Amino acid sequence: MNELKAVLLVGGEATRLYPLSKNSPKGLLPIRELPIIEYMFKKFIDVGVDDFILIAASKHREQWEAYKKMSEYKIEIFYEETKYDTAGFICNNINLFPDKFICANGDLLMDLNLDNFIESVFTSRTSILSTIQVTNPSRFGLVIYDEKNIVKKFIEKPKDVTLGNTISTGLYFLQLKDLARFDFKDNVQISFEKDIFPFLANLSLLSNCSLSGRLFDVGTRESYIEANCMSENYWIHPTAIFHKTVEVKKSVIMKNSQIGENAVIVNSIIGPNIKLEANSIIEDEIFC
Repeated sequence: MNELKAVLLVGGEATRLYPLSKNSPKGLLPIRELPIIEYMFKKFIDVGVDDFILIAASKHREQWEAYKKMSEYKIEIFYEETKYDTAGFICNNINLFPDKFICANGDLLMDLNLDNFIESVFTSRTSILSTIQVTNPSRFGLVIYDEKNIVKKFIEKPKDVTLGNTISTGLYFLQLKDLARFDFKDNVQISFEKDIFPFLANLSLLSNCSLSGRLFDVGTRESYIEANCMSENYWIHPTAIFHKTVEVKKSVIMKNSQIGENAVIVNSIIGPNIKLEANSIIEDEIFC
């Protein structure tokens, strides 16, 4: 294992998955039988990074501490008492972090060629923003870089692919010497995407690392269902009990649920420990 640490931003609350997320941060919501964060851990461990710092919301301290106590991974957790945006906690507490570290959004599913990213980390003199090409960049911000892979500018939500289709993956390599150039006031919101990276790009202190693969944000009911079902039509937890007459389409049934006969479940999530009466019809819903 190398000495790099991965700082994972796990303050997301998954409001669009309420009430499934009522008592859980997004990073601890399960995909099949594992919390989202563990998919991130496994990806990093595969490329030799096994030391993790999590930046979490203080409102979820109890859940994260319980997870840390039973986890097999090497984890340190810092809690935001104030909403700082993506870069604010790091900039306001810069002494807590190593001189160089990987940083990533910790509540995404990521299937990228991380070995290429790690290789670029050990040869770069600047901080790194990793990118990926997508078919439709209109929901994202474009990253523009030159032939030497120096990031030049960012374009918010382009209307088409005229200017390219390269977007940020939410995976970075950060050097404190670069961050220290940014002049900020204490206890203010600071964004990597809107503040730090455009500033570094103007100084030619941000390199691009092009990756291939797929990113998957599971923050909506539809994407959460897709992530659990994968290539199948539905996913039912092994502990769930359901009658043979139950009809399930494009849905997720979580642990210890009991589904009565002739129930119909379409494009929905049935939360853990739910008892669904016979002949129930659940459609386009998160039922918890």
